[in-house]
Amino acid sequence: MKRRVVITGIGLITPGGSSPEDVWQTLLHGQSVAQSITSFDATPYSTSQAGIIEESEPFQPFSRRLLKRMDRFCCLAMAAAHRAIEDSGIEFQHREAAGVYIGNMYGGWGVTDPSLRNLLTQGYREVSPYVASAWFPTAPQGQISIHWGLKGQSKTIIADTASSALAIGYAARAIEEGRADVMLAGGAEAPITPYTYTFCSNSGRLNPAGYRVFDPEGRGFLVGEGAVLLVLEELEAARRRQAHVYAEIAGWATGYLPRAENLWSDEGKKLASLMTQALRQAELEPDEIGYLGLDAQGVQAADLAEAQAVERVFPGEQPLATSCKPTLTHLLGAGAAAEIATALLSMQHDLIPPISAHPVSAAHMRLVSEEARPAQVRNALIHARGADGVQSAMVLRRMAE
Repeated sequence: MKRRVVITGIGLITPGGSSPEDVWQTLLHGQSVAQSITSFDATPYSTSQAGIIEESEPFQPFSRRLLKRMDRFCCLAMAAAHRAIEDSGIEFQHREAAGVYIGNMYGGWGVTDPSLRNLLTQGYREVSPYVASAWFPTAPQGQISIHWGLKGQSKTIIADTASSALAIGYAARAIEEGRADVMLAGGAEAPITPYTYTFCSNSGRLNPAGYRVFDPEGRGFLVGEGAVLLVLEELEAARRRQAHVYAEIAGWATGYLPRAENLWSDEGKKLASLMTQALRQAELEPDEIGYLGLDAQGVQAADLAEAQAVERVFPGEQPLATSCKPTLTHLLGAGAAAEIATALLSMQHDLIPPISAHPVSAAHMRLVSEEARPAQVRNALIHARGADGVQSAMVLRRMAE
C-alpha cells in the first residue's frame, strides 16, 4: 500500500508578493503585476513588460557572502525554501530521508550574461569566479541541500513550463514509494536578463498586447521571475507532529506528446488522458472536482486545446476554473508550482480568485473572472504543459479538519 503525501508548507517569492497572504491579496484583485523592465533596454524586444521582484527582504536570512556566490534564480529558490520550511515548522530530524526536487527552464544567466560580455570586452580577469557553479540549472538543488543539510533524494527537472509540476509530482512519488519522508519541491526562475529575455522574445511566446488568455487574438504570455517551493511529507509523520496540512496530493500523472504531432492540434486528447489518470489515482469522479487550475498559455491554439481537454473530461457541468498566471505573470519553470500554491490558498480561504479583473470567457468553460467566487473546494485538478510536449495533471484533496 502506497504512503499518502501531504503539503504542509508554502514558500512564495513572486512579483505579486513574498508571503501567502500578500500573494493571495494580489490574486483577489486580479490586476496584472507586470511592469516595465528597467534593468536593461528592453525596447527592441516583442514586449518590455515583465513580472519583477523589487523587494530585498526575502533574502535577509542569508549572508551577503552566500548571495554573492549565487545567481538570482538560486537566491529566489533559497528564499522560497526558507519561507516554506518556516511555514511548515518542519525540523529535519532524519536528513537522509529529506531531499529536494526543483524545476527551472533557463538556469542562471544573471551572473553568466555580464561575465560573458566582460570576457569578450575586458578579458578573462573580469569574469566572476562563481560563474562555473552559479549558472548551472542544478544550483538551487545543491545550495538548498547544502544549506539545510539534506542528504536524501535530490533532482533538478527541466521540462519547459511544466518543470515544477514534474518536480512536485516526482517528489510526491518518492515519498509514496518510501524513498523519502520529507521533500522540498517546486521551481525557480529569473529570466529578466538581456540574454534570457532574448530567448523568450525570439520564441514568439511573448505577447506585446499583454497576457490575454482564451482570447481569439491571444499570442502568448508575459514572463516573470520568482520561486515557489512546497514542503511535502508523509501523512502520518505530519499528523504525529500536528502539522497544518494544506492538502493531500491524491493523484498525479505525466506524459509526453511528441512535437512532431503538432503540439496543440491533438484537440486536448493527451492532456485529457492525463487528467483522467490523475482522477483515477485519486479514486474520484469528474463531478467531484470543484476547482480547475489552468495552464493558460495565452496562445490561441494552446488555450483551445486546453478547453477541448477539459470538455472531454467534464462533458457535463464543469468545475470553476482559474489561473494565477495572468495576474502574477508566467514564472516559467516555477509557473506550475504557483498554480498549485494558488489552489492550496483557495482551499484555505474558500474562495476562487479571478483569472483576471477583466471579463474573460471561453466556450464550454466556467472561468472565474472579474471577481473572486466563494466555493468550498474539496478537490482540485491542476494541469501544466511544456512547449516541447511534456504535460502533467495533479489532483489535490482537502483534508478533513
